[in-house]
Amino acid sequence: MTAAKIDRRTERTRKALMSAFLELVLSRGYDAVTVEDIVERADIGRSTFYMHYAGKEDILRQSLRNPSSNLANIVGARILPASLLPILSHFREQRKINRMFFAWPARAIWAKCLADLIEPRLVAFARDGRGRAVVPPRLIALQIAEAQIALIANWLIGGNACRTEAMAEALVASTNAMVFALLRMNAAERVD
Repeated sequence: MTAAKIDRRTERTRKALMSAFLELVLSRGYDAVTVEDIVERADIGRSTFYMHYAGKEDILRQSLRNPSSNLANIVGARILPASLLPILSHFREQRKINRMFFAWPARAIWAKCLADLIEPRLVAFARDGRGRAVVPPRLIALQIAEAQIALIANWLIGGNACRTEAMAEALVASTNAMVFALLRMNAAERVD
């Protein structure tokens, strides 16, 4: 069997597992879904699941990587708020079915996933001499992740309506303010 066939088969399996996971989580909620439910829905063996994912939390983290990367990219870059409009519009359009991502324990897992993407960006800033961390970079990354998710959650499910463009501006401004304050950056290095 060629490597291309194995890669395609692996990709199909991962897609089937992810699709089954998302369908189940969005219909039942994260807590109610088991690995057994996922493999049954995907029609894949339990051992095959564990060849691809360490467990239910791991597949959740993988499902959150794309939206998390959009948010993490704000840290340390001159991001225009308009570049966040597609992901924020998606969140807004899907807010009724995606509510579970803003509730515990999924929200805590999302915050850790997002912090994993933010932390190297903070470390690179400090390494480049552009700032000095007031507290450990992991703590700063977790604070930024929690703040970003809280802002989005309060916008979508907290009854605090505003335009998507305003939310994008708020995310960029608040993230940059936290980076600036917690990395003790020089005013000339500020990225907003």
